[in-house]
Amino acid sequence: MLLGGRPLAEHLGAHWQLALSWCGTWRQRVRDYLTDALEHLVLFALAYTVACLILYALIVRWRALRFRRDVRPSRRVLFVIAHPDDETMFFGPTILRFTQDPACSVYLLCLSTGANYGMGKVRKKELYDACKVLGIRDECITVQSHTKLPDAMDTRWPAEIVAQIVSHHLQSLGIDTLITFDKHGVSRHLNHCSIYYAIALLSTANKLPKDCQVYVLETINVIRKYWKVFDIPICYILSSVRFITNASDRRLLYKAMTQHKSQFVWFRRLYLVFSRYQLINTLQRMDASDIQLDLDVDDIQLADD
Repeated sequence: MLLGGRPLAEHLGAHWQLALSWCGTWRQRVRDYLTDALEHLVLFALAYTVACLILYALIVRWRALRFRRDVRPSRRVLFVIAHPDDETMFFGPTILRFTQDPACSVYLLCLSTGANYGMGKVRKKELYDACKVLGIRDECITVQSHTKLPDAMDTRWPAEIVAQIVSHHLQSLGIDTLITFDKHGVSRHLNHCSIYYAIALLSTANKLPKDCQVYVLETINVIRKYWKVFDIPICYILSSVRFITNASDRRLLYKAMTQHKSQFVWFRRLYLVFSRYQLINTLQRMDASDIQLDLDVDDIQLADD
């Protein structure tokens, strides 16, 4: 069969070769583009790594730059946590900032004994041992054991009960600074999140002491959570209150975590190595408008459920 005076097979073969040539050209262009992009990405990663290491050295080793941006002057600080080991795993840099200030009294309120698997007494003792390393005196520690506040990831604690306990400690201890979890609770553990909503309830009801400022520990995405030193530039830009640890501080945090022998399993060892919360804490001050928005959104979500 002829097509345009040429055999059909020859005609189709010419078009097939042209198509293959076109595909080959574009494949090469794509390969060259990806190679260039990868080279630029590697160069950027190297430059960012070097910049972060230099920045850390300037801040911690040479003290040529100031990273820490503090809260309002505080004399009596209360940390409210959900379980024994929260103080070391999440709040370590902030706790050390205040315990190393001789003019500041630091208190810790733990709302459960961490009695999951029947280890309440063991974990309570471990908490006291860890706090001793961190610089919190025994008489400044309170551990609650309430049947309505179980150690369970899928259980949201009653806000009214938590609010009543926290309010009592704020009043009796004369606290001027309260520090706890934000609404996401760092790990999205419902026990952690419950504390935020209890504090929010106190705030909206105007039951917080007038001279008490409230700060919450920022929850970050999982990539930043394990970026450690690489998160320093982002914290500089995004965070209004921030603390950083030096090598001596991190050794203290590691020692404090080793007191939690029942919890010191392999994945928590890895957490201590890679977690940004062992190097940096960033806090946000609780804002009334943000609290109301969070409560409204939460009410909508509960209604949908």
